[in-house]
Amino acid sequence: MSDSEPEKPRLDLSFVRRGGRTVIDRRLFAWPFVLTRSFHTDVHRPDVLSVILQTGSGAVHGEDRLTQRFTLQAGTSVCVTTQGATSVHRAEPGARAAEQALLRVANGASLDYRPEPRILFPDAALCQVLELECATDASALVTDAFTMHDPDGQGRLFRELDSTLIVRRQGQEPLLIDRMHLRDPTSAPFNGRRAFGSAVLMLPQMDDRAAIRVRLADALAGIDQLYAAASLLPDSAGVGVRLAAREVRQLRAGFDAIAALVRAIDLGRRAAQAPSAAATARPTAA
Repeated sequence: MSDSEPEKPRLDLSFVRRGGRTVIDRRLFAWPFVLTRSFHTDVHRPDVLSVILQTGSGAVHGEDRLTQRFTLQAGTSVCVTTQGATSVHRAEPGARAAEQALLRVANGASLDYRPEPRILFPDAALCQVLELECATDASALVTDAFTMHDPDGQGRLFRELDSTLIVRRQGQEPLLIDRMHLRDPTSAPFNGRRAFGSAVLMLPQMDDRAAIRVRLADALAGIDQLYAAASLLPDSAGVGVRLAAREVRQLRAGFDAIAALVRAIDLGRRAAQAPSAAATARPTAA
């Protein structure tokens, strides 16, 4: 079986909206995934459900094949993160670990998917596919990142990283397929940087994506030792961002800046759509 063939998800979560809040209505997981309690902690968005994914192994090993699926039904709001950065350990020659994440965001839903970076150890080999399907009036922030670490301090690098991002509108052909394939890399192309990431921001049609791209670029430019570039996605469906940094902490600062801007846009949009007090006041007798 090839890396690209779909497998039964070892983590399969579906979310619905009930009583004004987002809840999980399908919760299936198998080793190594662990899912405990989820939370509603946002005082400004009490409908948002926060989910922290954990793994029993704490790492990705040479021949792991891990598939995740997240399905957001109409009107749901979900924030997904992980317990911490995930180590990707050495793979035997000819073998590589495979990960696939399938994200489905339906009408009026919003997803904040920000797993911690992968830590690629010497001779690690990883093939990962991230697929996002987002309705035209939904929103999604999806990030992906990796860093490199040699515990012996000898500067040894991973063996292979094959990463594919597929973005499509609901029920349509892909509008973006982005692939990066590094095999037996040397240190020269990294130019002293050790942490790399990307972010995709899908936005409802009502938002001015070009203006948001400029705001993102301005916010990222203020972060020391972070190189970042923001550009419009095909058909101006959203914004894509590339990031490179010397350390993971600068990369995290970039992702935090993107998330903060997305939150400000979301809260501003909701405030503008909320009925005013004058419009909702009941008439009184003269």
